Amino acid sequence: MRSRVPRSLALAVTIVSIACRGGSSSSTSTTVSSPAQSAPAEQQAAPSSEMRPAPGTPSTSTTLTPANFSFTEFKQQLQDYLALRKKVEDSLPKMTETHDPRKIAERADHLAAGLQQARVGVKQGAVFSPPVAREFRRILAEDAKARTATDRADIMDEVPSKAPVVNALYPTDSPQGPTALASFPPALLKVLPELPETIEYRFLAHALVLRDAVANIIVDYLPDAAPAPPGGGLGETPAPLPPAGGRQ
Repeated sequence: MRSRVPRSLALAVTIVSIACRGGSSSSTSTTVSSPAQSAPAEQQAAPSSEMRPAPGTPSTSTTLTPANFSFTEFKQQLQDYLALRKKVEDSLPKMTETHDPRKIAERADHLAAGLQQARVGVKQGAVFSPPVAREFRRILAEDAKARTATDRADIMDEVPSKAPVVNALYPTDSPQGPTALASFPPALLKVLPELPETIEYRFLAHALVLRDAVANIIVDYLPDAAPAPPGGGLGETPAPLPPAGGRQ
C-alpha cells in the first residue's frame, strides 16, 4: 500500500521547494498594502483635491444668477400679441405704399381700433406676469440704484404723468407740449429683453410700458417701476379750440 503524505506536510514541502528554486529573488519581499493601511494616504490627498475647483466651477464667494425662465415666457406672450396683431392688420383694407402722413396716421388709427376690439378684456399683467414682473423689477431697481438722483430725474423729465391703461393710446402730447417720445435709457435697453421691431419700452407716469410703436397702444405695463416721478405734465391731449362765433 502507498503511504499517504499528510496534506499540510506536502504543502510545506512545496513552499520550501519554490523558495529554493527562487534563489536570491526569494530575499526580495513585496509589500501589498491592505485597504486599512492605504486609507491615511487617501485621507491626506482628499483635502487638496476638494480645495481645487474643477474648471469652470465658481468659487463659493461667487453668486451666479440661474437662467430665468420668465424671459422665455415674456417673449412668448409678445409673440402671441404679434400673431393677433397680424390677423387684425390683414383684416384691414390694403393700403398702397404711401408717404402721406395723413394716410399713415389713418392706417395707424384703424389698426389701433382693431387691436382694442380684439383685446377686449385684456388686463394689466397679460405680458408682465408675476414671474416676469419680478425679474423686470430687479433689473430696474439695480439700474436706478446705480444712477444719481439727477440722472433719474432727467430720465423722467419729459415723461407724461397720465396713468397707463392696457389698450389705451399712449399720450402723444400734453399741455406742456410734445412729451410722448422721451428717450428711453440706452443702458437699460442693453439689459432688458430685446423686443420685436414693432414694440418698444417707454415710461408713463410711474410705470414701465410696452408700446406698439405703430398702433400707439399700450400692450401692457408694469406699475410703480419708474426710477423717479414723471415730469412731463398730464399727458392729456388738449381740447380743441371752439370755433369762432361761439362755444359748442
